[in-house]
Amino acid sequence: MSEIRLVVREASSDWSGTLHYSEADQAIAALSADPITLAELELAVKRFDDPAAHRQFFKCLVPGLIDEPYDAGLVVIDLTARLVVVDSTASSPTATAWLCYEDDKTGKEIGIRYHLADDWLFTSDRQNWQSLAERRRQGRAEKLVINARAVFYGRPLLEHVIREVFARYPRQEEIITTAVDQHQYEDDPRATTIRQIHADWLLTPRNDLDGAGPREIAMARRNHLTWDLQDRSEQWSKEGRCPPGLEETSHAFLYGGFGIHELVMYYELVRDLLWSCWKRLEEVAKASRLESLTLGDFLNDEIPRLEAEREELLDTPNPEFSMRVPRSIIHRERVRLPEVMSRHEAIVDPDCPCCQMNADMPGPMFWGLDGCNMDDEFAFDIYHTTREEWDQEQREHEEFDRRFTAEQAERKRMGLVDPRYGEENPDNIWSRSVFVNNTADVPLGIRLFGIGCHLSEIIVNLRESTQGQTTPEIAQQHIDQLNRDFGNLREILQNADSSLAVALIDPVLDRFTTSLDEVAMAYPDLNKKCESLTKEIHKLLEPPSSQSNWEDGEGIPF
Repeated sequence: MSEIRLVVREASSDWSGTLHYSEADQAIAALSADPITLAELELAVKRFDDPAAHRQFFKCLVPGLIDEPYDAGLVVIDLTARLVVVDSTASSPTATAWLCYEDDKTGKEIGIRYHLADDWLFTSDRQNWQSLAERRRQGRAEKLVINARAVFYGRPLLEHVIREVFARYPRQEEIITTAVDQHQYEDDPRATTIRQIHADWLLTPRNDLDGAGPREIAMARRNHLTWDLQDRSEQWSKEGRCPPGLEETSHAFLYGGFGIHELVMYYELVRDLLWSCWKRLEEVAKASRLESLTLGDFLNDEIPRLEAEREELLDTPNPEFSMRVPRSIIHRERVRLPEVMSRHEAIVDPDCPCCQMNADMPGPMFWGLDGCNMDDEFAFDIYHTTREEWDQEQREHEEFDRRFTAEQAERKRMGLVDPRYGEENPDNIWSRSVFVNNTADVPLGIRLFGIGCHLSEIIVNLRESTQGQTTPEIAQQHIDQLNRDFGNLREILQNADSSLAVALIDPVLDRFTTSLDEVAMAYPDLNKKCESLTKEIHKLLEPPSSQSNWEDGEGIPF
């Protein structure tokens, strides 16, 4: 028993047919792309299909609704009701699950994860599913389909920026005084007003958004898009190929939600437009034309100027984003494709062994944004949907800070804290790098990572050996030699020719430890760290007694 009956329902059409149950599982996974038609589902399922197959996945389906189980059971996918009915003895797919298949090249089983949006409902009630579907269809039909980006990026945004800046600019002296009194700014008191205008835009309900505020709309599907992009990143890493993206004509692309990348890009865009408009009024004031300027005249002049500036900001490579173009970043997220970066981009510091290890890792490297430079207010938060969630986290942070401060004060009172570093005294000589337990039971790749972390700390210490802005030549020579030694060690351990690795490993280790001895002689303050790292290196090749949790190297990052 391996086949099932599949029913796919669009807004005004039903399709039925029989196919292998695993193909029905693929169709359910493809719902993560939020298709609303059979044609969109056909394209979405290619994300989980063999790209060499070049097949029409749903060619078995014919018009009509036939929901009698066949062989192993029944699966119904109602794209309009966002409903999945599963009554099958062969499998039991859910809204979050894995698709597993055997890789033709390696023979190993590969698992590809997927997450459907929260508004998908799963049921096994084969008898009453149609009445449930109709109720859900009716409820969803009452919801407006809103082109939110026309509001977010278009004239509504620009008018809000211009009107609010025009209204608040004459009160700038009052604003500056208030900001100073309340310590609400760091360098520029105007920033408080700019931030308030920005927050008002995001939080104020609007008729053109069906009574919701821009932030509410922007956050509605953030979690789903984050998971979908994470799943595609994992898939790319496992399969060694980029999965297909969404079509630009698809409903999910045109009307879909906002992901983290677009939320960050949008924050930067709105903030830049606000500053630009404010500075434009400053220019008008300097020319002594502010008193005669009306809001209508300012709107007529400023809207086309800000439209042009908006387009320039979206299309200009940004050095803060590794010269990526904001519009391209947004577009790639909307088609559900991860941002990849070159190995060169992954090396933040060419002298950092950990960066070099990252660059040596197999598979693609992914680039992302997290909103760390955005204002710490609810309006600009991109991880909590409701204010209640945000407030709760703020309380938890405050409680954590209170307890941490109290604990540190008690440790200091008891003499357990080194006043130079605020750390417990001082059996552990490593103060900046992660400690990896260097025992034989820890997998080799993890121990190698620990060596790289400690070597990074020594390199930082070598750079700090002078008060100047540049690393001294002798210190740089030591840094270069240590990196060469560590690179040679990584290369030997990754070499597929075991006989060559056995022949060269001892000379490589000897050279590495000699370099550490030279550093210790030149910099006595680093003697203990060099001695400790030398011991780690000598213990590196001790075989683990058991690898029960690391079968076949699974999970080892190097």
